[in-house]
This record gives sequence, C-alpha cells and structure tokens, in this order.
Amino acid sequence: MKVLIVDDEPFITQGLKLLIDWEAEGFEIVSCLENGKDALEFLSKNEVDLILTDIRMPERSGLELMEEVHERGLSDADFIIMSGYDDFGYAQKALRMGCVDYLLKPVDGAELTGILRKIRSSRQEKEADEMRIKKLEQAYRGRNMISRLIGTYDQKSRKKIICNEVLDRLVSAIEVNDTDAIDKCVQDFYREVKEKEIPEESVNFNISYLLFQLIKVADAQDAEVNHEEIMNFISESSFEEGVVKGKSDYMARFCREYAEYIAQLRKSSARSVLRDVEREIKERYAENISLREMSQKFYINNAYLGQIFKKQYGVSFKDYLTDYRIKEAAKMLVSTDKKIISIAEDVGYKDSDYFVQKFIERMGCTPSKYRRDRGEHI
Repeated sequence: MKVLIVDDEPFITQGLKLLIDWEAEGFEIVSCLENGKDALEFLSKNEVDLILTDIRMPERSGLELMEEVHERGLSDADFIIMSGYDDFGYAQKALRMGCVDYLLKPVDGAELTGILRKIRSSRQEKEADEMRIKKLEQAYRGRNMISRLIGTYDQKSRKKIICNEVLDRLVSAIEVNDTDAIDKCVQDFYREVKEKEIPEESVNFNISYLLFQLIKVADAQDAEVNHEEIMNFISESSFEEGVVKGKSDYMARFCREYAEYIAQLRKSSARSVLRDVEREIKERYAENISLREMSQKFYINNAYLGQIFKKQYGVSFKDYLTDYRIKEAAKMLVSTDKKIISIAEDVGYKDSDYFVQKFIERMGCTPSKYRRDRGEHI
C-alpha cells in the first residue's frame, strides 16, 4: 500500500521513516511533502492508499487537505492525523470527517504499527467484499440469461439439482468436444430422469444448472466473451427447438453444437495468445524469457501453450526463440562493426561459445565466416 506523508517539520518526517519497518507491514512511502498545497498537487497526478498528515501546516492545514481531497474526489485514501496535545479538539473534528485514526506527537511506533495493521486488514476485507460482489453479479447475470431462455430460474427456489453428477460429466465432455461422451452423458441424464421419475419442473431446473455451467465454460475460454453472444448462440441453436420439451435427441444435438462453439472460442483465444507470445519474442528476445513465463503472463496452461505453439509454428518455443535470435545476430553481423561477443550479448547469449555453436547449427558457418562472405564489414 502506498503512503504519502505530509508534515512541515523535516525531522518528524525522517523520524517516521525510521520509526517502523514499513515494508514488513506491507506499506511503501512514496513521497514526503511539507504542506497541504503540495499534497493536493501530488494527489492530482498520483494514487496513494494512505495519507499521514500533521494538523497544523502552512498553506493548508491537515483538516483543509482532508476536506478538499474528499470534495474534489482526488483520492479514496485513508487518513491518519498527527497532532499535539493542544490540537486534540482538531483531532476529534478530523475523526468526525472520516479520519481513520489520529496520533499524538511524538508518535509511538507500536501505536502506529497497530493502526497500519488495522487499515491493511480493513482494505483486504473491502477488496474481498468487492470480489464477492463481482462474482455474485456474474452469477446473477448468468442466471438471468438462463431465465430468459428457459423461464425456470426462481431466486427463492429450493429445488435440488438431482442429476448434478451426470451433468458435470456432460459439461466436461462438451468442454473437450468429445461427441461420443456427450451422447452417452445425454442418454444417462434422460435415463436417470426416467428412473427417478423426476417431474418436468425439476428437469428444467437441472437443465438451467447445465446452462449456467456452460456459460462458465465459455468464460474460461475467453474472459472478454460477450454473454449476450452466448445467449444468442443458445437461442439460435436447437436448444429452444426441443431441449426444453425434454427430448434427448435435441439435447444431444444442442450439446454437440455448443461443444463446437467452445472449440471455436478456444481457437480464437489461442490465436490471440500466440500473437501476444510472438510479439513478446520480437520485443524481448535478448532477455531470458521462457515458455513458462509466457504461460503465466497470458494465463494459459504451460503444456497447452507449448502444444499450440508448435502446431502453429512447426517448432518448439525454445527453437523458435533461438532461430529468431540467430536471425537478428546475422543482421547485426552484416550491418554493424560490433564484435561477435557483443552481438552475442545483444541477442541474449552471455556465453559467446554457445552462441557460435547455435549460429553454426542454424546458418551452417561461423559468425566470422558469415560476415566475411557477405563482405559488408571487415
């Protein structure tokens, strides 16, 4: 969390820096300023999470700073006010204005640490709440879509998803586009419906569960996928034609169509990732980049990225990177007077002997011969 300290007494500021281990508590002091006016200018261009300010300062007091920050919406940072004993009335006013806490000078390290931990905990809880709300909104949006398609979602419903095991297997089969497994799971689902004599209303509720899971599958392929697009696809497929009427052949057809739709989403997403990876290689080939780093950066399984990369380019990520480095080195050999050891470093090889070995493998000759044969530079 980023901290801004505002106090017109330099020795106070320096003392605060050394008073506690800020980094260990999860905080970073990003700036120390002498008055509220400078603080306002800083906040108009920078984001911070916590403002630790004295009450009495020239230009603008701590209270005036706090009031203007809130009025102008410059920051949602928490405030801690520092004051002397004579300023206790001001400190009380600061608390009424929304200040998290106040500290009496000279500031006590243990007290400050306690306040910081309280603020950090509060922020973490707030972030967790925001994440929960986001997930609930996503779930509600997904269920709302389902209600428009099937008309069975009821917020107060306590119906049990009776066939969740077979439906989960069906979702897995759809995700990997296994048509045989899809057909078998659909047959198993309707067999279970018949054997357990599940009423139509509950069957529909189970189907709504399936649709909700399928929307999540689409989200997993492409986080930017348009939910309306998914709904339109479902509406325009064989779903409305017969699935809601409980016909297994329509259900199987719909599931196969959706599996193909997911496969197309995956291909589209994969192409986008490969373009990003290729761009990374071209921009950062001189760095120690790896397939694992790329998979983490672009949120894709390492093994899967390796497979689609080789399928797209015909070589592994490592070989592609090596080829690109050697090609760049070849360009430098004929267009510059740089020493071979310097070119090796420029394209990502700290070991010049290893670079020469790789160059010979790719170009069929040593770097020196390559440069000499082209006659660009001696």
